Amino acid sequence: MPKKIARALIEHGRATEWLTACVMLMFAVTLAMPGDTFRISPSYSGFLNLGFDEASIAMPLTLLAGARLTALYINGNWRRSPVIRAFGAAVGAMVFTMLAVTFGWNWISAGGPRQSAVALGTGTGTYLTLALFDFLAAYRSGADVRVTRPI
Repeated sequence: MPKKIARALIEHGRATEWLTACVMLMFAVTLAMPGDTFRISPSYSGFLNLGFDEASIAMPLTLLAGARLTALYINGNWRRSPVIRAFGAAVGAMVFTMLAVTFGWNWISAGGPRQSAVALGTGTGTYLTLALFDFLAAYRSGADVRVTRPI
């Protein structure tokens, strides 16, 4: 790992922001790979039921994740930009919340915890956890604004 990236990742305390941006990018790259990911696993049926296809999710997530990774790299090496980090984390939190809801859509529409016909997949909890950490990163970035700007 190049020294500048390691410093930006570890020394500046932004590891969870890097993690969530990388997870978003890998989710998008996986969807962009050849094959029909949504049709091979029932856990993706919520996406199909809501009218999504892989390309409609992969392209915007690739752009968002790429922009966020770029902003994190710039922030850690040249210029402190907590407002941009806060915006990226807030967008990430919204994306992961939407993914959590979409992975759980069939369970939610079947009646949620009051039914037993549809099981809740692990994607719901996983992406909800990532959303919570991005909300925390947005809060932390907002707190950093006071440090970088004169009062």
